[in-house]
Amino acid sequence: MALTPVQNLQLHHLIEHVLHVQGNYRGGILEMAMVIDCAYEKEQIQTLCADIITSCKRQSEVFRNIRLNVVTWRTEEVQTETVASAYLQMGTYFETYKAEEASAKPVEKILNYLKVFHARSKLILLLTPDTKIEHRIEDREAALSALNPFLKQKLILVTPEGMELGSRMAVRL
Repeated sequence: MALTPVQNLQLHHLIEHVLHVQGNYRGGILEMAMVIDCAYEKEQIQTLCADIITSCKRQSEVFRNIRLNVVTWRTEEVQTETVASAYLQMGTYFETYKAEEASAKPVEKILNYLKVFHARSKLILLLTPDTKIEHRIEDREAALSALNPFLKQKLILVTPEGMELGSRMAVRL
């Protein structure tokens, strides 16, 4: 899945919104997390990640030197690796990537993981092929607890249908 010019522009606006939330990013090296739902096929996620990194680097000098945490979200486990953005951009990161069948992975599990382990990240991109992700929430209260108070302001949900802020997702819950 490649970003269209409209999606690219939308991503720019959402990133600017997240980075300018009061108290979020104050300069220096940006720490961000990119969550990959492993339901994506290898070619799709490889293209999408390359487009997002390229788009970010074109957007601002801030993205030239970032601390990028890649979180792989599988049915059985959630794993984090710190990688150079160039690995995602060139596709080197995906040499050992294995897609898995789309399943009903509970969303509150990944939201809680992000709240606990990626609270320092100033920008979190959640890439999922599931356009109706809120239907995978089993415990609404747990999801809202994970999103509040800060995660919803740092999160951008990226699906094939579009993009939205975590705060909009919280409102829908």
